[in-house]
Amino acid sequence: MTYDDRDANIRVLIKEIPSLEVAEEEYSLRVETHHEEENLIHRHYAIEHHSKFDKHNYPHLQFKFHTEEIGTFWLRLDFASAAEYKKAILGFIYKMKEVISDLERLKPGITNEILVLDLVNTLLDESVFLSSKIAESIVKYQIEFQEDGFKRDKASKLTQNVLLLNFLGSHHVSKVMESYSITKRNKLLL
Repeated sequence: MTYDDRDANIRVLIKEIPSLEVAEEEYSLRVETHHEEENLIHRHYAIEHHSKFDKHNYPHLQFKFHTEEIGTFWLRLDFASAAEYKKAILGFIYKMKEVISDLERLKPGITNEILVLDLVNTLLDESVFLSSKIAESIVKYQIEFQEDGFKRDKASKLTQNVLLLNFLGSHHVSKVMESYSITKRNKLLL
C-alpha cells in the first residue's frame, strides 16, 4: 500500500511479505514514512524474520533512522511459539498507529486514511505484549547497530527521538544508555 500526498509532502509505504510461522519462510511487515520538515525525513520500521541465509535469521524489529543520525539498528525478539509471533506483529501494528499519528501535524486525518482505527484500537494488549518483548530484548541482547563506530553516540540519539522513545519505551531506552555507560566504564578499567 502506498499513501502519497504531494501537497503535504508525505509518503507512507506499507509492505507485507506474509508468512506468520516463525520457523517457516520469511515474514516482513515494513512501514516507511517520508515527509519534509526543514529537511527530508525518511524513517523505516519493520518487524520481520528472514530465512536462515540472512544475517538476522531470528525474529526482530528493525529501524532505519538515517536522517536523525541514528542509522539502522535491530532488536532481537524471542518467541516461544508462532502464536506469540503473531501477537507481536499485531502489537507492531498498534505501535505504528502512533508513528503515523505523528504525521497528523502535517496532514490532519492521515491516520484515519491509512489505518482502520476501529480494528487497530483493539490491539492494545498485543502492543503491551510487544513492549514486554522489547524490554526482554534490550536486557538480554541490547540494541544491535549496523555501523560499529560511535555506538554510544547513536544510542544517545535515541533519547532525542520522541517516536523511538514512544515505540521502544523511554525507560527501555534509559537501560540502553546505562548499558553503554557501563560497557564504556568497564573497558576503561581493563
